[in-house]
Amino acid sequence: MRFYLLHSGQASASRLGKSVSGLVLTQDLKGVTSVDRVIRFGNTEDLDVGWTVNRRDALLCADSRRTLLKSLRRAGVPCPRSRGSEEDIEAKVRLYRHYRVPVFDLQALGVFRTENKAVWLSKRINHISDTFAEVPMDLDDETKKIAQLAVRAVHALGLEFGLVSLGVLSKSRQVVLDVAATPVLKGRTLAMYADAIQSWMTQEQSGQRIAASRLLLGTDLEFMMRSKQGKMVMASRYFPLKGAVGCDDRSFAGDRNRRPLAEIRPDPAEMPEVLLANVKKTLKKATQLAKHTSPEWLAGSAPFVRYPIGGHLHFSGVPLTARLVNLLDIYLGLPLMLIEDPDTAVRRRPKYGFLGDIRQKDHGGFEYRTPASFLVDPQITYAAFALAYTIALHQHELPYLPLHRQDYARAFYKSDRDYLLPLVELAFRELEKTKTYNQYQEVIEPIFSMIRNDEIWDESIDIRHAWGLSTGAASKKRTAAS
Repeated sequence: MRFYLLHSGQASASRLGKSVSGLVLTQDLKGVTSVDRVIRFGNTEDLDVGWTVNRRDALLCADSRRTLLKSLRRAGVPCPRSRGSEEDIEAKVRLYRHYRVPVFDLQALGVFRTENKAVWLSKRINHISDTFAEVPMDLDDETKKIAQLAVRAVHALGLEFGLVSLGVLSKSRQVVLDVAATPVLKGRTLAMYADAIQSWMTQEQSGQRIAASRLLLGTDLEFMMRSKQGKMVMASRYFPLKGAVGCDDRSFAGDRNRRPLAEIRPDPAEMPEVLLANVKKTLKKATQLAKHTSPEWLAGSAPFVRYPIGGHLHFSGVPLTARLVNLLDIYLGLPLMLIEDPDTAVRRRPKYGFLGDIRQKDHGGFEYRTPASFLVDPQITYAAFALAYTIALHQHELPYLPLHRQDYARAFYKSDRDYLLPLVELAFRELEKTKTYNQYQEVIEPIFSMIRNDEIWDESIDIRHAWGLSTGAASKKRTAAS
């Protein structure tokens, strides 16, 4: 395996090449093989070969101010509004603070800021000269949120390497102003990128196989409660805030004593089938706290307007990398999106469930938050766990598929099933080649059968009936799509 920096003669590329041991500078892809790694630095010639950081399509997107802003807004990333043509922006915004954040491999490398600046939106980041002082990323809540927003913006554009310009407007509103996929690298910024790339190269060389014995899967799954009259019932009437069965911290109408979202937090497990058993065990605990037949328990995308819910997957024992999150989007987030109810899915995205929706956890792992609450049916829940397990174990075998390309990303946020079907079929064929897929074939295949048959999960069913849990009354006949 060799590591290449594909550039177009920039001085920054030369400086980076001298700073990273083992990084080969090149201006074409001759001699590059599928086992090699390539970082594109502004060079959009030739098609991608093997695993590429900053793929060609993503670079072309970032080169166009109009496309960049449209892409960010589509993914729910806040950007300033402007009048007239996006390519000829002359609007001037007054910022309380102006930030720059270098990002590589889904990590913010540092935070730089300057106070009280006016910025012309027509100027790209590489054309603005200013003095930024480095501040700690955990200096305060604002710097933490700025770092998170920068990472989100880079992923929304399909990039892994970028310098993000952000601003704080009135009322502490944070916005992304620009993203440079080929930033000017000098001084501290050059050193940050060089260290990050060197670490990434070392990890790529040593991390070709993920040990199943080190991988730990966890989950938290949300649901809501509905009365016989179709009204929302507060989960906090039945469940505490903390514990294996509890409430999400979102409140109703600002009243922190009223919480509408229930959440189960089963024990993590090394195998999908054990995690599934832990989910059922935790649901049984929930039925002991809320024993009545009414209200109904509902999962899915958004049982009530303005209340989206999610199915979050936790990973420990595996590094958080852009590669893994890209693959989770393609091989897990996409199939589950295609069996969501599109009517409620539009209530959820893009604020919740956007591509690459992740959160790092205090225990050292991370949480993947893109899927809706797949608690709707145990078979779908089991398939989600099996897919997550397979992707994590075989991440170095599964190829990248262009879900983050502009046309596919647009189809994802619009739930355009017909446009995405060929891509998900490619994903299925790649999953079939893995050893772990064969182990869980009967578990995973029903998801793809639902997609081919244009079926969606049924969010109207009380999940207690779907899971075979007694509610003190005769169960309704199941009509879940699965």
